[in-house]
Amino acid sequence: MHSLSVTCTYSVLHPDTFCDRNTTLSAGCPTVVIITPIAGTFEAGDELTCSATGYDPTYTWTGTAGVNADTISEIGDTYELPRGPFILACTATVEELGCSTTEFIIKTAYGKY
Repeated sequence: MHSLSVTCTYSVLHPDTFCDRNTTLSAGCPTVVIITPIAGTFEAGDELTCSATGYDPTYTWTGTAGVNADTISEIGDTYELPRGPFILACTATVEELGCSTTEFIIKTAYGKY
């Protein structure tokens, strides 16, 4: 497992610091990626949200979406669905550790009436 250690030192100037003197915190790579909502009926304009475990991951959405199967490559933890079928992957990456994990969703977003 990759890990990242951060050392916090208690400071009189910042007594509300969450670390005790010389506490070492460890964090790791994302092991679980969750896309929500994962089930139900989707409509154009709905937002998918990606979340993950790990040390401050960044999120990238890739795949195809919409009636023209446009290629998607967007950074961020949310993605707004266009009308039409979509095949998307959300990848959570921890750059500092050089690791990532991906989750997929395949559905259709219907037009709003």
